[in-house]
Amino acid sequence: MDISATAAWPALQALLGHERVLDSETAQSRYQASTEGWPRRLAGALRPASSEQVPALMRILAEHRLPVYPVSTGRNWGYGSAQPVLDDCVLLDLGDMRRIRHFDAERGVVTLEPGVTQADLRDYLDEHRLPFMVPVTGAGPGCSLLGNALERGYGITPHSDHFAALTSLEAVLADGSVYRPALAAWGGEDVDRGFKWGLGPYVDGLFTQGGFGVVIAVSLALAPQPAHMEAVIFSFPREADLEQAVGLVHEMFRRFRGVLGGVNLLNRRRVLSMLEPYPREQLAEAQVIPEALLETIAKRHQVQPWTGVTALYGEPGVVAAARRALRRMLKPHTVRLMFLSPGRAATLSRLARFIPGPLGAQLQAQLKTFKATTDIMQGRPGEVALPLAYWRSGRPPERDLHPARDRCGLLWFPPLLPLKAADVRRFVDLVHQIMPAHGMEPLVTITCFSELGADSTIPILYDPADAEQRARAHACYEALFQACRRLGYLPYRLNVEHQRALAEDGEIWGVVGKLKAALDPDNLIAPGRYAPRRLPGRSA
Repeated sequence: MDISATAAWPALQALLGHERVLDSETAQSRYQASTEGWPRRLAGALRPASSEQVPALMRILAEHRLPVYPVSTGRNWGYGSAQPVLDDCVLLDLGDMRRIRHFDAERGVVTLEPGVTQADLRDYLDEHRLPFMVPVTGAGPGCSLLGNALERGYGITPHSDHFAALTSLEAVLADGSVYRPALAAWGGEDVDRGFKWGLGPYVDGLFTQGGFGVVIAVSLALAPQPAHMEAVIFSFPREADLEQAVGLVHEMFRRFRGVLGGVNLLNRRRVLSMLEPYPREQLAEAQVIPEALLETIAKRHQVQPWTGVTALYGEPGVVAAARRALRRMLKPHTVRLMFLSPGRAATLSRLARFIPGPLGAQLQAQLKTFKATTDIMQGRPGEVALPLAYWRSGRPPERDLHPARDRCGLLWFPPLLPLKAADVRRFVDLVHQIMPAHGMEPLVTITCFSELGADSTIPILYDPADAEQRARAHACYEALFQACRRLGYLPYRLNVEHQRALAEDGEIWGVVGKLKAALDPDNLIAPGRYAPRRLPGRSA
C-alpha cells in the first residue's frame, strides 16, 4: 500500500503541506534504518509541525481507515528504532513538535511535546537557570523524553522511574477527539500537573506501552539539582562475589533511602566494552572473547569481575555522613572503592594529562568515562553509553551518534528480576551459558531500582551486514526469552517483533483487546502494539 495512491493524500497535503506528507518510497528511504534487523514495509509517513494539526490528521486517517504508527524521535534503539509492529502502517513522526508548553519553577514540573529531547530540556533549564535535573537515559541527548516515559523507561538519577514522574498527559484518539484527565478538563490544569492519579478511573496508564491514542504532551516532575553529588564506584575481586554484592546493594537501599540513586552492577565484559575496542583481529569467526584474553585486557585496565556504580545526593553534610557509613559497609568486601565528585573528576582528568606514556593515556580514557558518567548522574545528557552499539559493528563517529543510521546491530533483552542473590545468580549463569553458544558476548548490567527488584539490560550486539551474525543474534534473543520465561524473569518491554508474536499469549491481552476495540474499533493506531492483532469480533 502507498498512501499517495489513496483518497486521503490530497487532504493530508492540504493540512500539513506537501513536504510533510511522504509517499511509501520516500518514507522507506528515510525511516527504514534500524538496529534490530526486522524490516517493515511503510505505506508512507506524516510529519505534523504542531500538535494542533494532529486531531484533524487523525480524522482524515479514520475516514480512509489508514493505520498509523506514532513515533517521537524514532530513536528507540534496540527495541524497534522507528519501525512499526506491522507492515503497511503510515509512520506518524512527531519529532517536529518541540514545544516546552509550561514550566512550573516552584514545583519543578515541565509540560512538553514528543519532539523535546533530553538535550532540548537541558538547554532550556540552563538558559533559564532552573536548578533541576533532566531524566536522562543512556540512549543519548537526541532521544525523546515523552517517548521514554511512555515506554516506562528509567535512569539512575533520583527520579529513576520516568513513568512514575509523569503526572499528566494529553492524547488524540483514533476519531480525532482529544483526551485530557478529568482535573485538567474541568479547568484544574495546575492541580492536575501535581497529582498523578487525577479523579475517577486512572486512564492515563492506557497510553503507555499501548496503541490507544497519539500522546501529544506530557507533564513530568523533575528532580531538583542536589546541593552535592558524589559518584560511588566499587569492585569485587571474584566472580563468586556476585551474591554478596546483591546482598550489599539490598542493604544499601534500606539504609540510604532518599540519598542513594539507582545502583548498577556490571560484569567485567560490560565494563571493558566501555574502555577498549572489540578485539576482532584476535578472534575466530563466531567466537566470544576467551577468558585468557579477557583476563589480559582486564589487568591492563584494572577491571574486576564485578563493578558497582551508584551516586549519593543531598546536602554536603548529609552526603559526607552517608559516604562514611557506606565506606564502612563496602570496604571489607571490595578491592576498589572510589567516591568521585564532579569537581574531583575534573581535577584528576587534568592531572592525568601530565602522566606520560600508555599509563597516562589509559588513565585519561578512564577518567573521561568517569566524567561523562558523573554528568549523567547530575541529569546532564551525554553519549557515554551509546558507543556500546558500535562495539561489534564499527568505530563510532566523534559526535552525533545514531546507531540506526550508522548500521549498528543492537537488540536489548531487559528482563525483570527479584533483587535476591539466588535469582540474580541463576539469571547471570543462564546468560553466560546461552549467549556464547550463539556467538554473542555476555555483557551484563543489573540495574537495581529498589530493594525489591532489578532489571538486567542485556545488549545483543552483532554486525547487521553479516546475515549469519544477524540470524544468530535473533536466535540468541529468542533463546534468552524462552529460558528466562520458564524461570519467571520476564522483560519490562518488548521489541516490535515480539510484540507482534506474543501479544495474544495470555488472558490480559483479551482485556486489552476489548479496551482497544472500544477506543479504536478500526484498529488504526499502532496495530499490534502490545495488543491482539485481531480485535474482538473484527479482523486486523
